[in-house]
Amino acid sequence: MLLAAPGCTGGREAVSPPGTSAVATQPPAVVTTVPPEVEPPAEEAELPVADQQLDVQRVLTDSQAIEDFGVRPVGSSAERKATEMIARRFRDLGCTVRVEVFPVPGGKSRNLVVRIPGADSRVIVVGAHIDSKRGTPGANDDAVGVAMLVEYARLLKARPAYPTVELVVFGGEEYNDGKPRDHHRGSRYRVKQMTRTELRRTSGMISVDVIGYGPKLHVRTMGVGPRTMSDLLLSEADRLGVALTYLKDPGPTGWSDHEPYEKAGVPAVWLERLQDPAYHKMSDTTDHLQVEHVRESGQLVLDVLRRLDAGKLDALARH
Repeated sequence: MLLAAPGCTGGREAVSPPGTSAVATQPPAVVTTVPPEVEPPAEEAELPVADQQLDVQRVLTDSQAIEDFGVRPVGSSAERKATEMIARRFRDLGCTVRVEVFPVPGGKSRNLVVRIPGADSRVIVVGAHIDSKRGTPGANDDAVGVAMLVEYARLLKARPAYPTVELVVFGGEEYNDGKPRDHHRGSRYRVKQMTRTELRRTSGMISVDVIGYGPKLHVRTMGVGPRTMSDLLLSEADRLGVALTYLKDPGPTGWSDHEPYEKAGVPAVWLERLQDPAYHKMSDTTDHLQVEHVRESGQLVLDVLRRLDAGKLDALARH
């Protein structure tokens, strides 16, 4: 496979209707000649600071851009337009975007799947949902999580992690048919499309959902799957001096998109700050978010990704 740039694959968006897989087309390779008097940079040269550190202002700008589409109920035109905008943001970074279209009551929704190859073919999934509950513009729940995925793409493109990282923007996380258990449609669809081999190669999953407001950061699982990913986050948070605690997900069907992954046996977690007075209200706007808490949440996940090695991937699989 030709790579457009370190970390993200090149090409145009590939659209995958339900039940099919998408094959991204590749543009012809362009070969340029470096003049003899110009020396290419050394492979081990220090990356610019901007390529190493999370830029929280970029995250907030993208969160605001998603919020600007307004309330984004499952299957709505606002959800679709916000998804299309984020797909363009990924493509602008040189990433191939696979679009999965799936049915929801009254229409369709979409997932965006972006893979950033690492040295190891084992995969860590990081996901966030782009729809919002009716009656809220959903900045904390979960535009800021989606915006964080775009920032991860930028940073990992410049400096790939050891594992392959799959960034997934899920559609249809909130329910839209009056049935509270009928939710997480995008992540359930994504897991249903995965083969047994793909599931075996998926070493872990992190759902970043409601991470931008509140003093306490929690990692949650449903308690039905392995705890190795939550153990890893707790250990990394302790190393960084980040106050992170484990809580059990109280929902019988889970409260975020980790649910189908955990039920499929993948070490999956939900990272959250669910102490937000604006939760599911019209006041859930980007200017309500707490900048340092956005930074802390996002940096923790980035550090986990960058510190993963073969030994830690092996440990995730021991459950």
